[in-house]
Amino acid sequence: MSPRTKEQNDAIREIRMNQIMQAAAEVYLEKGIQLEIRDVAVKAELGYGTVYHYYKNKHMLLEDLLWDALYRTESAILPALTEDGDSLHKAESFSRLLLRMCIQDPSVFILLKTVADNFHHFPGNRFIKLSSDFHGRIYLPFVELIREGIDSQSPEKTANLIFGSLVGCTALNIHHHMQSDMDAGKIVDMIFSGLQAKER
Repeated sequence: MSPRTKEQNDAIREIRMNQIMQAAAEVYLEKGIQLEIRDVAVKAELGYGTVYHYYKNKHMLLEDLLWDALYRTESAILPALTEDGDSLHKAESFSRLLLRMCIQDPSVFILLKTVADNFHHFPGNRFIKLSSDFHGRIYLPFVELIREGIDSQSPEKTANLIFGSLVGCTALNIHHHMQSDMDAGKIVDMIFSGLQAKER
């Protein structure tokens, strides 16, 4: 039997990494920061040594999980930032896309919840860069849409309330296993129904 090519090894690595990431997100939803590499291995149906080969500890694994979630979140909300329409419409579209992403992808929900919690479960300063990038690439563009489109004395507070609402709705549905009943469009409509458009 001939040895695997570099391309085959890379493909296997990508499959394994996806398995591990998906399992890590599921375990994190069950156990939070108490998750262990062994838990992830069991959930992924991989040997402990296989997972440990990629990640020496859970903090390295969670760091990769959150960075990957940040990149996917940024891609998901991009259409709202580049579409035609006024800022209020874009803010609603942004919120809808973000909520749908949270429902479909547990790691995105974990990212938003972790940012909202200010990474207080994580040791040291290893997440300062991630927090800064989230702030610059996700949060501040949303605040700017709020500033331009909604009559609010504090766009930051309004953005925080909307983000908190999205995280809270997702948490309720995840922990009560109601994802199929969740209508992101209606929830966002309800959140924005209490906000006044800025007069032009």
